[in-house]
Amino acid sequence: MKKKIAWVTDSTAYITEELKNNPDVFMIPLSIIFGERVYEDGMTINEETLYEKIREYDVLPTTSQPSIGRFVELYERLRDQYEKVIMIHVSEQLSGTASASKQAADLAGIDYVLIDSLSVSYGITYLLETGILLHKQGNTVEDIVSYLKATIPTLENYILVGSLSQLHKGGRMSSSQFLLGTLLNIKPILQIQGGTIHVYDKVRSGKKAAKRILEECQHSIAANGVEKVAVLHGNRREDAEEWKNQLLTIFPYLTIDVAPITSVVSVHAGEGTLAVLWYNRTAR
Repeated sequence: MKKKIAWVTDSTAYITEELKNNPDVFMIPLSIIFGERVYEDGMTINEETLYEKIREYDVLPTTSQPSIGRFVELYERLRDQYEKVIMIHVSEQLSGTASASKQAADLAGIDYVLIDSLSVSYGITYLLETGILLHKQGNTVEDIVSYLKATIPTLENYILVGSLSQLHKGGRMSSSQFLLGTLLNIKPILQIQGGTIHVYDKVRSGKKAAKRILEECQHSIAANGVEKVAVLHGNRREDAEEWKNQLLTIFPYLTIDVAPITSVVSVHAGEGTLAVLWYNRTAR
């Protein structure tokens, strides 16, 4: 007898211990490439190792989406075990991972639903956790998918870029922008909106930028009935815990998850990055 739902995601999501131990959750890793060496995100390389290697190299590593064949292999296995496969992947505007997953699902002939998270990291994690909970509560696949798709546009997030030099090395910032930003100590605050990255603000000094982000958090959390928040960091655990403590001082009822930014995301976000995200409730 087939099981009801298999959940498939990729390594841009933060896979909690609970998700790791769930036999119905499957993660396909993206690749991180240093020269001729290829590592599987979250499997043969972790965040700490990544930062060590980045400091050793003058040029940043590149990242690569999983092959269609890797997905086909998984879906052929799941085809005989599950009635439905729900795939929740990194934003299609940031990676071709979801496209590869869809092509593989069609080749394997599985019954599936593909959900574009329009996000990364804990944005995907929370969708997976919510979907699994709804399934346990007896909701139909159609109701689960409908609820998740209605949730996705309510994502709110703020990203404090930690390393302008990494953005510069990666070709995502010109030399003049890097020099000006360094001289003026400008800290960009980014947001993922509609699946793409936008500049929310540029603030002088990291301290002022952090203050600005926490002010925005306080206003929105209070206004939108938020119950769960994720604070993410690129090798800045103590600072992430400080953000958590500041939010708990004002909102002691919050559930706040603190976690590292996954390796493949860290390639682009940079060491020292801090981020906070949640899904608003009243907007749905």
